[in-house]
Parts: sequence; structure tokens; C-alpha cells
Amino acid sequence: MKKRVIVQLVDSLSLGGIERMSVNISNVFTLYNIESHLIVTRIGGGLLKFVSKDVHVKIFNKSSFFDVFTFLKILVYLKNVKPDVLHAHQTSIFWSVLFKVFLPNTKLVWHDHFGQSEMLDLYPRKEMNWIMPFIDSLVTVNDTIKKYWEGRFPHKKNSIFYLANFPGFLEVSRAFPNSEILSIINVANFRKQKDQLTLLEALSIVKQKGYFFKASFIGEFVEENWLELVKNRILELGLEKEVEIVGPVTEISSYLESAHIGVLSSESEGLPVALLEYGMAGLPTVATQVGQCDQVLGYGQFGWLVPPKSPALLAAALEEVLLDLDKSNLIGMEFKNHIKSNFGPSKFMEGYMKILNNLEKIPGSKV
Repeated sequence: MKKRVIVQLVDSLSLGGIERMSVNISNVFTLYNIESHLIVTRIGGGLLKFVSKDVHVKIFNKSSFFDVFTFLKILVYLKNVKPDVLHAHQTSIFWSVLFKVFLPNTKLVWHDHFGQSEMLDLYPRKEMNWIMPFIDSLVTVNDTIKKYWEGRFPHKKNSIFYLANFPGFLEVSRAFPNSEILSIINVANFRKQKDQLTLLEALSIVKQKGYFFKASFIGEFVEENWLELVKNRILELGLEKEVEIVGPVTEISSYLESAHIGVLSSESEGLPVALLEYGMAGLPTVATQVGQCDQVLGYGQFGWLVPPKSPALLAAALEEVLLDLDKSNLIGMEFKNHIKSNFGPSKFMEGYMKILNNLEKIPGSKV
């Protein structure tokens, strides 16, 4: 059987959810008789070291949307590779639509990772009105976004799919640390959407109740003004000894292995990869009920769900975990089994193969 050739396009390999998924997908493609290529249009980053040696990686240095020289370099690469499918992540769709004009036999898949699924009406993305006719299949990271696009483009309904993110082949051996100082981790880039301020308010309540803990905030400094707000709030709440801003980390395993609790306090989400990683580590997990977080946590069966922007309820959930760590760790292990069964690479590829089969039905397709 002829190998399919799939080329993914992503802006960078920085430590974000979109980037991690592009790497995870690239790696898993190689296990399914697919020639996997990963084009990084703008800049590399810390995730490059996690790309399988069997993936063809090419990093370009796009300076702007109007960087014609880089556009032509990528186009030459694509013409040589002759991809069956061009899989564009988020904003890479704009150049990908232009590439498709020169690659008439290549099918275009757009992977929409839009994280603010609770605020879709505030972000109409009107440009999709002219882009959508060029897209052969659309992948969304949660059900809400899928239904949104189906409602907006009903004639495209049969080519819109929800595929859950997956945590790659992360292996974590948690040490179930037994310490009087409890370790809490928050893996989320520093931007308003991730709402670290609500988490700080909750931690302040937990501290006032007499608990000793160390909270590590791990993530890229995406919005500098938000980072400053977080730093200032730490000082205002007197949490300098309890909260550490770690910043970007490539090797997340060591933090997962030594933690007691994983927490996400986002005001909106798609399907956060960090939540899946907490599950792979068997971490007792507290998350806000946004995006697909409730599905990932089995609607509360495998973790604690609270409304967004509710510091008192978030603090109460954290306290419930801390009051009985043995029971919480058992729930964490059930969470791990749930993630392996329902959000693994094979589950993703089961859905992706349906997309490829669907693309084959398009007239003139060579997928």
C-alpha cells in the first residue's frame, strides 16, 4: 500500500498546546504508514527535541504574512514533497489556502484549536467566510466549536470533525510524595484566558486555612502585561513564599512526578493538553468547567470541577483533595486509566482515519 504523505504546518515549536499537538500528531503519523512532515513556518522552540527522528522537520523563518521569499521557499518544498494532505494548525491556514492554489491535488485540513469556546460570538472570525470554501475538512478540539462551525456552514457539516487532543507518549512515574509541604502545579501559559489570578485568590484562601504548600506556575510568558498582574497579585496576597513563577519548561515530567495536585483555573478552554498530562501522571486534578474539561474529567468522576472565576469554590475543591490525599491519589489513578483508554494516540488516529477516508470521496482526490 502506498504511503500517504501528510504535511503539517504550524507557526512555531514553542511550549504551547497547539505546538505540542502538532508534534504529537507528527510522531503518531509515522506509526500508521504515513510519511510525516512538519513545517514550522516562523520559529523553532523547546518542543523540537520531542519530534521523532522519523518525522521530516523543516523550520523556516517567516517574518510576516507578506514574506514572499519564505512563502516561495515553502511552496518549493511542498511541490517536491507532493503531499496528499496539508494539515494546517490555527493561523497557518492563511498561507495554506494560498499553497493549495498551487497544489490542486492536495487536500486541505484545518485544525481549529480556538481555546475561547465559551466566547465564540465575541470572535466571529469573519475571514472564514472566504477561507472555508478552500478547506476540505475541519478538525475541532471540542464539541462546542464543532457545533458552531456546523451551524455557520451547514453545507460543510459532513466534513467537520471533533477529535480530542491527546498527550503523546508521555510516561510519568509519580513518586506519590509524602511531604508536609504540598506541591501544586499549574501548567498554563501566562495569558488572561488561563486566569492565574483566580487561582492566586484560591491559594490565598487555602493558606489562610493553615495549609502549607508550594505552587509552581509553569508556562510561556505570552502576555507580558498579564504576567505583571500575576506577579503583583502574588505580592498583594503575601504569597511570595508559596508561589513560584517557573516559566517555560520543556521537561514537564519531573514536575508532574513530584506534585500532589494539578490545577487549571482557565476562564475558557478548548481541550487543554496540560489536563491530559495531569491524567497521564495520575495527578489528583482540579479544573474549571470550561471547554472540554468536564469530559476529560469524566464530568467529575475522575477529578474536581468548579465554575470559572470562582476562587472560593476552587479553594474548597483544593481543600477537599488535601484533606484525604490517599483517596485523592486513587481518583488520580482512575483518571490516568480514563485518559489512556479515551484520549490516547490510537483514539485520535481512529478518528483521523475516518477523515482521510472521507477525503478520498472528494472527486479527483489522491488521498
